[in-house]
Amino acid sequence: MDTDKLFELATPYLEKNDFGVAHTKRVFEIAKQNFPVKPELEELTYTAIIFHDIGGSTIKEQYEKGPQITTSILKKLGRPDSFIRQVCEIISTHHEHPDNPPSEPFKTLYDSDKIVMFSPQEYPYYNAQEGFDWNKIVNLIYSAEGKELAKKSLAQRRKSKTTQYK
Repeated sequence: MDTDKLFELATPYLEKNDFGVAHTKRVFEIAKQNFPVKPELEELTYTAIIFHDIGGSTIKEQYEKGPQITTSILKKLGRPDSFIRQVCEIISTHHEHPDNPPSEPFKTLYDSDKIVMFSPQEYPYYNAQEGFDWNKIVNLIYSAEGKELAKKSLAQRRKSKTTQYK
């Protein structure tokens, strides 16, 4: 799997989003650094991460347009229909939090996409929203490791904000 090629093909679409391709690269790095992925699930997991926001800047656009764009790109790359279908299932629900246990690729994307909200680049945007509940975001994360990482990141953001104004 050539993730550089996937990023190259996805970038023109991702640049239309609020945080651009940089957001997707941050989510990808969080996943790679913090969540071990079984070798047989790597291609599915990382492809879903790269294409998760491809449809546009709103959830509606991502769910409506993302699978079509993803299908077109992956077909051109000769990926099997079953693989494309799995990727599209993940990206067309990646903002939802199913109660029944989702797949490992879904959880890796979901947790990484939540943890990125605590990054220095994205934290100020979310923190500026009135009544934003950081604890709710932490509690949505599936993995214990992800929850701990989010809590540590939140503490760092709050500390750096406090020291910034001194």
